[in-house]
Amino acid sequence: MRITGQKLWVAGIAVFAAGIGAAMAGAGVASAQAQPQLRSVYVAGALPVTDPTSASWAQAAPVNVALTPQIVTVPMLLKGTIPSLEVRSLNNGDWIAFRLEWEDSSLDGTAITQDKFRDAAAIQLPVDPSIPGVCMGVRGQPVNLWHWKADWQTDIDAGFQDLTNAYPNFWKDYYPFAVGKPPFVVPQDFADADARRYLVGWAVGNPLSQPARVTPIEELVAHGFGTAASQSSQSVLGRGQWQNGRWSVVFARPMTTSGPDEAQFTPGGKGFVAVAAWNGSNQEVGGRKQISADLALTVAAPPAPAQQVSQAPIPAPAEPSFVKRYWWAGAVVLAALLVAGAAVLGDLYGRLSAAERKVTE
Repeated sequence: MRITGQKLWVAGIAVFAAGIGAAMAGAGVASAQAQPQLRSVYVAGALPVTDPTSASWAQAAPVNVALTPQIVTVPMLLKGTIPSLEVRSLNNGDWIAFRLEWEDSSLDGTAITQDKFRDAAAIQLPVDPSIPGVCMGVRGQPVNLWHWKADWQTDIDAGFQDLTNAYPNFWKDYYPFAVGKPPFVVPQDFADADARRYLVGWAVGNPLSQPARVTPIEELVAHGFGTAASQSSQSVLGRGQWQNGRWSVVFARPMTTSGPDEAQFTPGGKGFVAVAAWNGSNQEVGGRKQISADLALTVAAPPAPAQQVSQAPIPAPAEPSFVKRYWWAGAVVLAALLVAGAAVLGDLYGRLSAAERKVTE
């Protein structure tokens, strides 16, 4: 079969088109796989560490985060009730704060009896900011958990919720060293250390039994499923507010702490964050929760002083992002295909010319 110049050019164009298609496909895959981005916006002054309705939150762009039921380990949540939530973040160089918002038609603010479950939300941060958190962490790669609990919020806002709140006509007639008369009120009637010995959970420091709370958020560390343990140091503050069928919850903490198993933040630094939410009305507790994938976190730094702006050197181009690196890879593939195509064209053209010369001879 005789190879004409026209067929040769058609073949070359097909090779080039395939290269362009490969590059575009690579970029498309990168776009689909790119992680959601959360930017902690820098603001001067105090942060709204216990005010989820503060106007300051408008300075941070919201990120809508998809949630899926946890079905990796038992107990599982087979059908979710919270499909997504909204995340914002602010920092002032000393503190960092996150606000989570989601729809919840029912307020579940107590968990006194065995058939009642609280609403809750959590933030997961890898202790090593260069490595995304794997599930609930793994051995050697722990995660720092900030767990807000609606019943702890009720304890702070309305006073400690005890059995007498669920069963008003039930109480114990006598507690040694307690003051007052039954029904005894915790913690007011148990100021004496000897009286507190008879409330064993409180006496031994169980974080779930503390009647006088200063924060509705528990800070934990986990090295895998079933390993979450309360931290000895509790430095996360916050507040949750339910209004018009919507929860708004703030988590805030100093950017740097002394705890070895606590996530650290630096101005201009990067890391990862994941979130989770529980709906008490759906009997969600423990592993029965909605979870998110990791978000790539960037902590904005304070702006440079005005007098130094004109003297500052032009910053080097940022390292290509995950998506841009695929574009670079596509460009390299395309260039290689162009070179290879040109070589093929040259070789075929040389053979065609030699064949045509023999025919004419």
